[in-house]
Amino acid sequence: MKETLHKYINSFVQLTKEEFATFDEILTQKQFKKNELILEAGKICQRVWFATDGYFRFFHIDSRGNEITSDFYFAPSFISSFTSLLRESPSLVNIQAMSDMEVLEFTKKDLFKLYDNYPKIERLGRLIAESVSIASEEHLFLLLNQTAEMRYKKLLEKNPKYVKIIPLQYIASYLGITQETLSRIRKSVQ
Repeated sequence: MKETLHKYINSFVQLTKEEFATFDEILTQKQFKKNELILEAGKICQRVWFATDGYFRFFHIDSRGNEITSDFYFAPSFISSFTSLLRESPSLVNIQAMSDMEVLEFTKKDLFKLYDNYPKIERLGRLIAESVSIASEEHLFLLLNQTAEMRYKKLLEKNPKYVKIIPLQYIASYLGITQETLSRIRKSVQ
């Protein structure tokens, strides 16, 4: 797992052996079961997770009691409710593991200590935050300006391995369409 993490980190910034060793010291391994909530809406997020395989679903419950999928995070990636983590405010979303998986986790407190002592690790944090921001902006743009078919094609293009296994109701919710519309789109795209 750490090898995958190091490779992922190197795609953003090149750390020295010492920096990697220091980063590795704050990591603990954690296991999640399929459908387990790793963070519940309303709780303050204090951790960041790194997944080497699988995906996570971000969702909230609307005023009618419906689950609304707002995002997916696909491995390899860091996962957190970044707004809750940084603002120390209750999370607006639930984060759900979508398969049995093992992840690496670390606390915000430990991460910020590394930021204070290692400029390249702080830069890594900024670059990952920028990446998350770009992905969120792209998704919002697609929701507001593109057809449902185009939104589905983009999701399929970026994550073909996962799109085939994500339950239809979650994809439909993420795209802002009904399951029936999604079924028609999937038939026309294949």
